[in-house]
Amino acid sequence: MIGQDFPKIAFDFAGLALLEPNAMIGDIVLFTTSLFFAAQIRKINNSQAFYRYWRLFFLWFGWSFLFGGFGHLFYNYLALWGKYPSWIMGMIATFWLTKAMLSLWPHQKQKQLFTRSAIVLLVLGILFEFFVFVNVDLTIDQSKGLFVPTLVSGIGLIFSLVFLGASYQKTINTHFKIFWIAALILLPNAFIQSQKINLHQWFDRNDFSHVLLLLSLCLYYLGIKKADQSPLL
Repeated sequence: MIGQDFPKIAFDFAGLALLEPNAMIGDIVLFTTSLFFAAQIRKINNSQAFYRYWRLFFLWFGWSFLFGGFGHLFYNYLALWGKYPSWIMGMIATFWLTKAMLSLWPHQKQKQLFTRSAIVLLVLGILFEFFVFVNVDLTIDQSKGLFVPTLVSGIGLIFSLVFLGASYQKTINTHFKIFWIAALILLPNAFIQSQKINLHQWFDRNDFSHVLLLLSLCLYYLGIKKADQSPLL
């Protein structure tokens, strides 16, 4: 189904009227994968800023999707309040990813400028998102609530994974190309969501996005492991 969504899958459990078990399953997979990678990164190196910040990214990213899964599952009870935490946490996760990649930038003045810009972007993103929560009727179209987190995360990912990743590929280690490849894998997400491309009721546009996100997480971790081979880390 393209251009519109399938009816949400509803089921009863323990007297509760629940929704979208497929979304909950996908979110749990992303949550467990993220926490597993965070634990593995700690084994690789927990002293260098590059690894500490990547670990924080995986932790915030994972928990954001677990909260998101409960937001889907208990929508009949939490309504939109169940979705707000995951949207905010997603922007914070991207900030830690940016910090991780910036930790390797060799020019200190530029590094400070980029870091301040990332902080400003995060703060503005959170403030604008709260403005949307208060002033926009998201019951009509929830995608309006996702616009700010998508924009903020998109800017952060393009700068961190594409710009910095390509730069480090030339100056530190050729394996840093894995990071911008991971960013390219996420590009179809915008098209899938905006055009509402749903392959099946049990594999809708959100599930499609979950698969792309899972692939990108695996590539992030692969890039981190390969980066460990660099003498600069």
